[in-house]
Amino acid sequence: MNKLKIDLGCGPCKKEGTIGIDVQEQPGVDCILDLQSEPLPFPDKSVEYVYSSHFLEHVESAHYVAKIFAEISRVCVDGAELEFWTPYTWSNSAFIFGHNLFFNEDHYLHPCVWHYDFWEKALKGRWLLKEITYIINPDVLVELYRNKISIDFAQKYYKGIVREFGVFIEVRHEYKGENLQPKRTFAVDRSSKRYPVKSKSEVGWNPVELENAFEWFSSVELERSQAQTELEQFKDMVNVMQMSKFWKLRTAWFNFKKSIGLVTDTRSI
Repeated sequence: MNKLKIDLGCGPCKKEGTIGIDVQEQPGVDCILDLQSEPLPFPDKSVEYVYSSHFLEHVESAHYVAKIFAEISRVCVDGAELEFWTPYTWSNSAFIFGHNLFFNEDHYLHPCVWHYDFWEKALKGRWLLKEITYIINPDVLVELYRNKISIDFAQKYYKGIVREFGVFIEVRHEYKGENLQPKRTFAVDRSSKRYPVKSKSEVGWNPVELENAFEWFSSVELERSQAQTELEQFKDMVNVMQMSKFWKLRTAWFNFKKSIGLVTDTRSI
């Protein structure tokens, strides 16, 4: 018997070759189902591939996502592949109306890598996170290149770099192997070539570097504090000067000269 391939929350854009599941009847939907409250209508270990594109962010709460993940785990065969796409947390489109949850890589690292022992019991299986792919618009990629900013640094610390991201997960029911770390890649769209995200942070740091960082940031913050104090003192001095009789007479005199055409450039005031 051929194993099944399903598309969760497919809407009218069902992935070719899959069974489309959605809460609303529309073109491409093969099974109308409320995934938040109803179980998947498939036997245990009958599905070999689960696809979902821009569905999970519409789920009402993390509680329902956990229930959906458990159902996915139940129906998946050993070695089944999962492919999930959502807007990236730090993109504007993640926060549009209708989105209830905001996903980033931590949502998958938590059950697959960091705390897999807890989630293995909840999911009744082990989820192996194989790859995380970031989709970056070409114009953003070129701008990062022009400024010589690495993808790794920009993705971690800047907003608006990654448009959406996808995760590729393998479901295993009797896994006894090592804890795997996912590879990270980037591309300009889902179907284009993927390139590795090279990370300088993987080399780690040492106590001397940390101490130097403390000293440098402390000195920078001190300089900023002093500059801010001087700026506030300057503003106070200007305010006091502008309230003086001399300044008022000076302003009135230049306004008079301007009114009779003797002054045309206010910058000379």
